[in-house]
Amino acid sequence: MLSALTIWVLYLIISVACAELPACTDTANADYDFIVVGAGAGGGPLAARLAEAGYSDAGHDTVNYNTTIPAYFIRSLEDPQIDLNYTYQEYPTGFFVTRDNQWYPRARALGGSTIHNAMVNIISGTRQDFDGLATAFNDSTWSRDNMQLTYFRRIEDNLYLVPLLSPDHGFHGWLKTSLLPFDVFSANPFFLDPQISALATSQWDPLVAGPPILDLNSLSADSAVGVGSTSFTIDGQHVRSSVRDRLAAVQQSLPGQLHLSLDTLATKILLCNSSSTVTAYGVQIAPGAALPVASNFKGKVALDMRNVTARHEVIVSAGVFQSPQLVSRCYDLALYPSLTKNKSQLMLSGIGDEAQLSQFGIEAIVHLPGVGTNLQDHDEVAVNWLLKDNYTLFDGCKWLSDRTDDPCLEYWLTHNHENGYAFAGAMNSVITKSSSSPPEAAPDVLTYWDPVIFRGFFRGVPQEVVDNHKGLTAVVLKGHPSSKGTVKLTGSHPQDPLDIQKLHFQAPGGSADIAAIREGIKRARELVSLLPISPFVQEEIAPGPTVITDDQIDNYIYNHVFGHHACCTNAIGPDTDPNAVLDGNFNVRGVKNLRVVDLSSWPNVPGFFVTTPTYMASNLKLILDDSSVIDG
Repeated sequence: MLSALTIWVLYLIISVACAELPACTDTANADYDFIVVGAGAGGGPLAARLAEAGYSDAGHDTVNYNTTIPAYFIRSLEDPQIDLNYTYQEYPTGFFVTRDNQWYPRARALGGSTIHNAMVNIISGTRQDFDGLATAFNDSTWSRDNMQLTYFRRIEDNLYLVPLLSPDHGFHGWLKTSLLPFDVFSANPFFLDPQISALATSQWDPLVAGPPILDLNSLSADSAVGVGSTSFTIDGQHVRSSVRDRLAAVQQSLPGQLHLSLDTLATKILLCNSSSTVTAYGVQIAPGAALPVASNFKGKVALDMRNVTARHEVIVSAGVFQSPQLVSRCYDLALYPSLTKNKSQLMLSGIGDEAQLSQFGIEAIVHLPGVGTNLQDHDEVAVNWLLKDNYTLFDGCKWLSDRTDDPCLEYWLTHNHENGYAFAGAMNSVITKSSSSPPEAAPDVLTYWDPVIFRGFFRGVPQEVVDNHKGLTAVVLKGHPSSKGTVKLTGSHPQDPLDIQKLHFQAPGGSADIAAIREGIKRARELVSLLPISPFVQEEIAPGPTVITDDQIDNYIYNHVFGHHACCTNAIGPDTDPNAVLDGNFNVRGVKNLRVVDLSSWPNVPGFFVTTPTYMASNLKLILDDSSVIDG
């Protein structure tokens, strides 16, 4: 894979050339077979498969408590070793609610954001996504059934089901999956206080939450309504399981096949002209350089760049913000005069919308107006309650890295990981169908519950979560929402920030999305008003007891909606779609030997949670199943 690490490193990815493309030359002596820019949910699994097939690929590797202990995922959001602090504008200028400079944390490390996510492993609700792609491309490989039985089973190592009774699951893959760690209570019954017991059972009221869903990740449950136990990417020792482990294992077992270039910024894709066909043959990189949203960014500088070449393909997996690349830029030689020493490296190649690129003096080589558009995310809104007592499970817990200052960390390390730190970012999940959705539509609202106060993503949220040990949160998540935003350039240098506009609720369907979330908030309130949890509740703190009418609830939604599953800025689509950036096999339209495989590749935000579906898609028909590449 070549270097890359980093999902983050690609701020630019396909820049625009400032001169005619050079003629392509023989790639027999290229540095690597394949170059994968990024090592997260898209690029990581793909790079590992390529290495196992005998090809050489290429990502700051961080292994600490924040990236391994499940409950520490909240700390990882502000870990200076890995943090990327994007900001975005929630609504358009002039909207009646102003929410600018909203915080969107990502991770810059081997494994990408899979080393800081909440580890939720739910593929329910993806039938319309996968079957829709199968129809669009007339290719049954994409079908929901095939994706589960071929690709989900290939990657999963299920730790909680019986193989003979679970044909939809895998038991020999690299991704460990488990349920809530109830063995913690068996190891120490003291942790199972009446309050946590009431919380664990309160969401199972059949009159409000619906019938039990025995397996949220079975094919039969894809369109089920009810309540189920959340699955997590956590191993049998209560440690995070992610593609970072997969990459480390492949690199160790196949030395020389997988080459990782850590802490490296990819500044452009190298393009050439092959018989009038634009062709990718490598990547220009700047070792040691940082993105402007990284904590180690010290300001724009003249970058020390070098080229790395690929024998077969360049695969961009830099994520939803960095992969929309393909709108990059040319450096201003007056501002960065030292760069003129190697002027050939300034001839950045450009793919994207002509009108946007021209604003920065960039001549488009391939006009693809869809690049950086179609930004989507799940709509999430939190409801918070304060309970009467602290959870015994979290007594004394501080989520610190020094065991002498944190008795819970000391207990974790000396008692086989059997305490509250074994729990990740959710408990049970309630799946419902909004009243505004058409009769034939699948369930579209998932509410997950957590024994913390979590209001969404804002700077300081990790400390707020760990400081309160008697909270309860229900997060109402709207699947397949209508909002579509943009990711745009602000300049021609790879260290210029991005202009990210979510444009929430502005597309047709926005009012229906708000109505669905409002229903979810009311349902969550109803569950908490019932036994067995109601006697333990001290007060609702958000939206709060004075927020009662639909208009008041809607206003709360507008002011507090968040999301953390951004995607879809380089969407795949059929030939008839003028905004499709990629074809059905992730090839960039108009460019040979260049693909984009990551969250930006989705045409619509899939299901309810995005990581595992992206793991699945990254294994689909990519490279290894493409005989033209293998034979080439």
